[in-house]
Amino acid sequence: MENKKNTKKTEDYSFQVDLRGIIRLLSENLYSSSDVFLRELLQNAVDAIEARRAAEPDFKEAQIRITYHREKKNSARLTFTDNGIGLTKEEIHTFLSVIGQSSKRGDVVRGNFIGQFGIGLLSCFLVSDEIVVRSRSIKEETGYAWLGRSDGTYQVSKEEQELPVGTEVILSLKGRTAVRYHEEEVIQLLKEYGFLLQIPVDFAGDGGERRINDAFIPWRQSFCSNEEILRFGELIFDETFFGVVPVKGDGLTGYAFISGRERSAASAGQHKIFLKDMLITEDGKDLVPKWAFFTRCILAAENLTPMASREGFVSDFRLSQARGDIEKSIFEYFVALSLYDVDMLKRLSSVHNVAIKSLAVENEKIYKLFFQFLTFSSNKGRLTGFQILEAAKRSLVYYCVDVDDYRRAYALIGGNTGILVNAGYIYDAKLLQLLKRYHPDTGLLLFDEACYGELLEEPDEEVREELRGLMDTAASVLKPMGCSAVLKQFDPPRSPAFYVPGVDDMLGGFVTESSFSAFLEEFDPGHFAQADDSYGTKLYLNGKNPLLRRLAQAQEEGIRRTMIEVLYVHAMLAGHYTLGEKEMDILNRGLIRLVEYGLGEEI
Repeated sequence: MENKKNTKKTEDYSFQVDLRGIIRLLSENLYSSSDVFLRELLQNAVDAIEARRAAEPDFKEAQIRITYHREKKNSARLTFTDNGIGLTKEEIHTFLSVIGQSSKRGDVVRGNFIGQFGIGLLSCFLVSDEIVVRSRSIKEETGYAWLGRSDGTYQVSKEEQELPVGTEVILSLKGRTAVRYHEEEVIQLLKEYGFLLQIPVDFAGDGGERRINDAFIPWRQSFCSNEEILRFGELIFDETFFGVVPVKGDGLTGYAFISGRERSAASAGQHKIFLKDMLITEDGKDLVPKWAFFTRCILAAENLTPMASREGFVSDFRLSQARGDIEKSIFEYFVALSLYDVDMLKRLSSVHNVAIKSLAVENEKIYKLFFQFLTFSSNKGRLTGFQILEAAKRSLVYYCVDVDDYRRAYALIGGNTGILVNAGYIYDAKLLQLLKRYHPDTGLLLFDEACYGELLEEPDEEVREELRGLMDTAASVLKPMGCSAVLKQFDPPRSPAFYVPGVDDMLGGFVTESSFSAFLEEFDPGHFAQADDSYGTKLYLNGKNPLLRRLAQAQEEGIRRTMIEVLYVHAMLAGHYTLGEKEMDILNRGLIRLVEYGLGEEI
C-alpha cells in the first residue's frame, strides 16, 4: 500500500489594519490629549533638521516655519514647513504608509531621535481627516506629494513644480477642531512645547508674524543673576517663588523653584520636563522626588528614554540617575544656606515646615540641617527644635503621639508645669524620636499615663487628712471598675476629677489599620515587662476642688458613693472617651439617685 503524500495546501495572509480603529486607540489610550499633534509635527521637523545636519555638516540655515490661515468661520489651514533632510519617494511609502515601520534616512537611524515620523504623523488624524505631505530629499532633484486619509487610503504623486529641500505638512482643521485650535491657542501650545528649541521656529498667521522660541533661557547665558532666574521661573509658572535651586547632572540642566506658599504633599506638582529641548510632560512624578512637592521644576534632559506616547519616561537607570541628581542638587542648596544664609534657611523652614519634616525623617543629613528650625506645637506655644533640644538638656520634656492625648493632658497640665509637645501631627513623633537617638542624654520622654502622677501637684498633709474618708470611699467604689483613685492637685480648681485609662483599657479599644501601624512603630518589647501598678486606669481627684471638699463633709455614705460614680463617668466624658454599657448604666442610675436625694428621698 502506497503512502499518500499530504497534499493539503496552506496560505499566508496579511493582517488588515483598521486605521480609524488605530486612531481611536491613539486618542483614548496612548495620548492624553489631541494637543500632542502639534508636538509631534514640531518634533518631526526638529529631527529632520538634525538628520540633515548629520548628513551635511556645513548646513547652517536651519528653520521651522508654521503658517495658519482661517479660511471660513469653522475651517482653517495649518502648515508646518522645515528645511530638514526631506523624504525620497521610497521613504514616503516606507515611513508614511507602513504603520510601525522602523524609520531610516540613508545612514541616519531615526531611532536615535525622539520622534518616529510615520507614527507621529498618525497623531494628526486626531484633528484632521486628511494630511498632505510635500517633501523633497537632499538625495533627489524631484519632490513628491503624499495625501493620506483617515479611512486608510493614500496617494503619492510627483510634484510638477520645483520644491526646496525639506518637508511641508498641511492639515485642514474643520468644525469643532477649527474652533478648538484657533490661532492664539496654536501659538500658545507651540510655545509650551518648543520654547527651549534652539532651531528658529517662526509663526505666520492672520494676526501677523512672530518668533515662537525667543524666550530668555538662563542656563544658556554666560552669566545670569539669581533675580533674573527667579523672574524666568515666575513667567513660566505664573507664581512667586521663595528661592531657586540650580539643578545639574549627567545630561540634565534646569532649576527647582521653591514655592513661596505652603504646598501640600497631596498636591500634584506642575513642572516642565523637556527631552532634547522638547516638552515631554508637566507631571514629573517619576523624576522629581516625592518629598520635593514644594518645588516647581523646569528641567532639560538629554539622555532619558521617552515612553511610546512621549508623555513620560521609561523607568530605567537613566531615570534613577536623573532623580538622584535632582535630590543631590536640592540637598547641596540646603547645605549652602546653612553655611552662608541661615536666615533664609529659617524662612524656608517656616514656610515649608511640613515638607521639610517629611524629608528630614528620611534623610539624616537634612534632619541635622533643619531640625533646629522646624517648629512644634506645645503647651508653651510654638517651639523650634532648637528650643526643645535646649530645654531637654536641662529638664524633662514630654511629648504625646496622639492629638487627643495631648488635648486631655493640656487641659490638666496647661502651661504651668514643664514642657509638653503635641507630636500627634504627621512626622512630629518620628522627628522627636530621632532627636533622642542623636542626643541620648537629653530628657525627652514619651508622655503616658504614668506621667500624670509625676507632673501633678501633691496635696499637703492637711488636705490629705481632710479628704481621707472620701478617698477610702472612692477606692471602694472604683475597684469593681478596675480603676484606682489618686488624690492630686491641679488647675483649674473647678475640675473635680481627671480620668486616665491604663494599658488594659487602651488595648480594649477598637484597633484600626492606622492605629495598629502606629502601635507596631512605637512597640517596645520591654515596655509591658516593666509595667507596674502606675500604668493602671486612674481617676485623679482634685484636692483644690470645692465640691470634693463639701462632699468629704457629707455624712451620708450613699451620696458620697453615688457622687464618686457620677464623677467617674463625667471625667470619661470630659476626656472624650467612649462610654460602654456599664458606664451608661452607672450614669443613669447615679442621676436618678441624685434626683431622689434632691427630692428628700433616701439613697
